[in-house]
Amino acid sequence: MALLIIVTFLSAFLLFQIELVIAKLFLPNYGGSYLVWGACIVFFQAVLLAGYIFAHTFLRRLGASRYLKVHLGLLLVPLLFFPLRDLHLSFSSVYLPLVLDIFWRLTITIGPVFFALSTMSLVTQSWLSSSLLKGKDNPYGLYAVSNLGSLAALFTYPFIFEQYLTNTEQLQIWRVLYLVLVFGNVLAWRMIKIDARHLDKTEDVISSPATGWQILRWLCLGAAGVVMFMSVTNIITYEVAPVPLLWVIPLGIYLMAFILNFKKNPWCPSWMIRYIGPIIGFQVMMYFLSQKHFLPVLLMIALLCGFLFFICMYTQHQLIRSKPSSSAQMTLFYVMISLGGFLGGILTSWIVPLVSNALIEYLIGLLLVAFMMPQASSRMPVWKLCLSVIGVALVFFVWPHFVKEYHLWSFVLLWVAVWFSFLGLGSDKKILAAVLGGIILVTPVLESIWQGEHFLVKKRNYYGIYEVYDNKDGIRVLVHGTTLHGLEFIDQERRRVPIGYYSPASAIGSLLINDTFQAKRIGVIGLGTGTLSMYSKLSCPVDYYELDADVYKLASDYFWYITQAPGEVNVILGDARLSLKEAPDAAYDVLAIDAFSGDAIPTHLVNRDVLKEYRRKLTPRGAIVFHITNRYLNLEPVLAKIAADSGAYVAVKDVGDEGVNMRSIWCILTWDDDRFIKLITQEDWQPLEISPKDQGRIWTDDYSTILPIINMGELAISLEAFKPLTK
Repeated sequence: MALLIIVTFLSAFLLFQIELVIAKLFLPNYGGSYLVWGACIVFFQAVLLAGYIFAHTFLRRLGASRYLKVHLGLLLVPLLFFPLRDLHLSFSSVYLPLVLDIFWRLTITIGPVFFALSTMSLVTQSWLSSSLLKGKDNPYGLYAVSNLGSLAALFTYPFIFEQYLTNTEQLQIWRVLYLVLVFGNVLAWRMIKIDARHLDKTEDVISSPATGWQILRWLCLGAAGVVMFMSVTNIITYEVAPVPLLWVIPLGIYLMAFILNFKKNPWCPSWMIRYIGPIIGFQVMMYFLSQKHFLPVLLMIALLCGFLFFICMYTQHQLIRSKPSSSAQMTLFYVMISLGGFLGGILTSWIVPLVSNALIEYLIGLLLVAFMMPQASSRMPVWKLCLSVIGVALVFFVWPHFVKEYHLWSFVLLWVAVWFSFLGLGSDKKILAAVLGGIILVTPVLESIWQGEHFLVKKRNYYGIYEVYDNKDGIRVLVHGTTLHGLEFIDQERRRVPIGYYSPASAIGSLLINDTFQAKRIGVIGLGTGTLSMYSKLSCPVDYYELDADVYKLASDYFWYITQAPGEVNVILGDARLSLKEAPDAAYDVLAIDAFSGDAIPTHLVNRDVLKEYRRKLTPRGAIVFHITNRYLNLEPVLAKIAADSGAYVAVKDVGDEGVNMRSIWCILTWDDDRFIKLITQEDWQPLEISPKDQGRIWTDDYSTILPIINMGELAISLEAFKPLTK
């Protein structure tokens, strides 16, 4: 039994970790666009589902005893590819679209080993149920072990493996652990005897098949959990705090709920089941409350994740309660959960961003949960249900009109109203589902009410949500989630004045005005609203490298910087690292890197290896300037170490809020000593040195970790400044 637990845990650990390692390895080779990560995720989900279906099909046809021989062969086949052979991750010689090329490269590298690992959880559970071991009556406990292995991989990767090991070293350790797994399976095959009653594969034939409703229930509950944890991740990173690594919390909660409900002695408090109606109501409330930005960041994250835990516990509890009565149907049970998770992932990450400008996948997940609620034995009186519906309308349409800033008792009233309204609705799942469906339909109206802004345009795509609006100071604003991308005066007389992070008083503005590097051509990675276009000249064009075509459209249609620039402006769409390869060498006197936005830190654009590529595109006396303004990350030590390794001079300039200037921090690297001295002595740049506490590995394509540079104190500041009793 211990051996089965070990191989189950280790296989899930390796399965989950290889996803993280490989996706990170792909970024420098294929660029850092969402399509790279998105394509990897879809591939992993598809192969995981294929592995479940394969194991389910052949376990039914061959029986556990015969299938184990197939299973051992399946684990040995990958040794012909990876992990014994090196990975080749660069573009293939065949000219394929990006996504297809990624799929092909994944298939011929880690495809076989990933497929073999994806079958392990089903195999070990079937192995246990067919054996003579003591725990055979409850094989579902191994599913909890499997999720525990995934959870261990999730939390050890950023905090241990990524922080202390290069990608190459991680792969070497992974190879060794896979060989240990193969040995463990062979040992288990020799030691664990199959019950004679299971040697015949006819058990499936005489077992009662699962009903269509059961199968649909497994599918929807599997989808609901995935949709909820992914949508909470989106809300946290888009609306609350774009902090790297926060995404591990919702995923960890999702896995923990599986562990608690599928372990040998399941744990799920009865009150979570009894009050699921109000819990769903509080989830809906948190969706809209996150857009008002009243509460401290830490409190918002805690509330969102707390209610997510309740929802995941409910869905996983309903799954284990509806598990098949016969172990012969167990593999079908897991296939449907996996299929639900696959469909939920596709819906959340690929479909909804194309059909909605809001994060409605969050509400869709709650709707799925409501549909899967058991119908109460008795219904509430009509008048009570009507009061509940009226209460919901008052909460979501009236409350935000009267509450423009935080007030303690207004929040108490909000929570009480939500509790009693959804307590009544929770007694009738059809009415609850109808109310949630109605909220989804009017979400655009509700978001406008809760946010208190009239948006000129709101656009969502795979990179997030963009909003353009005019504020009360006569300034047009482009926001990406919680990240400000650019500002511009609305009136015609001032619209040509660069403002915000790029004003004439900013580090980059004064650098270009003083023409310290005598620029004849400027390159900029990251478009925003195109503010730096105003520093172009007839003799000095500006080339923008922009990943997202929608940003270019918004900058062109709603802002005037690009169209009214004094000089030539060119926009090259695509990942900058790939696009820059097409530019001639020594093309730029100034190359500005402005592609950092909160959680989406493109590490492949700021490391020692990419600096060599930048330098080839730079004139000998030119400079590379990084925009490193960020509340939650301190990139100064990263750039200081990269500069020292390359022999560059490095300095920073921090200009605070003043007039049309917004506080911004820029870091410059140059190899020209005369111009660097001028920056220090005449333009107030400050030399940057590596402090003793920042000693460590340099970021490269093979190594990067954001953990040491995260400033978690910023999250606590909002909590310290929050004094709810004073308002």
